[in-house]
Amino acid sequence: MNKIIFTIIILISAGSVFYGSAQSDSYIKNRIFIEGLYIRNLGDFSSVWSNASGGYVGYGIAFPDHNYLMMRAGLISNKLKDEFNSQGNSVYDDAYLTMVPVEIGGRYYFINNMIMPFAQFMTGLNLVFGNEDLVGENDQKNLVKFAWQVGLGFTINIINNISVDAGVNYQSNFYDDDAMNTGFEYNFGIGYALSN
Repeated sequence: MNKIIFTIIILISAGSVFYGSAQSDSYIKNRIFIEGLYIRNLGDFSSVWSNASGGYVGYGIAFPDHNYLMMRAGLISNKLKDEFNSQGNSVYDDAYLTMVPVEIGGRYYFINNMIMPFAQFMTGLNLVFGNEDLVGENDQKNLVKFAWQVGLGFTINIINNISVDAGVNYQSNFYDDDAMNTGFEYNFGIGYALSN
C-alpha cells in the first residue's frame, strides 16, 4: 500500500513539473482521474486465470493540438478459473495473482468538444505478485514485467471540471515465455480538471 501511495505522489509531482509548459484547450484539461477496470484474459493465460478487475489513479496533462500525456498507477487482481476452485482440494485455496501497473502514455483526442473520442497508448511496468504459476506449481513469485496497451474510448465533459471516461484496450504483458498475459481491458473512470 505504501508503494502505491508513493507512486501516486511521484506521478502528481512529475505532472506539476510539466504543468507550466502544457497548454490546455477549452475542454482538454489537466486532470486527476480514477478508473475502474475489468480484463477478459485471452490465450493460455486465461486457461488458469479467467479474468481480472481493479483500478487506476493517475494524472493527465493537456498539450496543444489535442495531445494528452497520462501517468497512472493501479492495482489489478486476477481471478482463478472456477474449475480450480471447485476441485475439492486445498492446492488452490490460497492462489492469487496481483499486479501493480505503473504506466505512462498518451491520448490523441480527435475533437475538442463536450464528447471527445480518443485513441490511447500506454506502456510501463507491471509489478507481479503471485503464488501459483500456469502449470499448477505453488511457487511464490515477485516479478517485474514490461506491459503495453492500445485502445479507443471517449471522454464526456459533464460540467466545467468533471468528466467521465470509457474505453476498451488491448493489453499485453510478458508474464511468461509460453503464456503471454493478453486480454481486453474495459474501463470506466471519472476525472477532475485542475485548470479552467
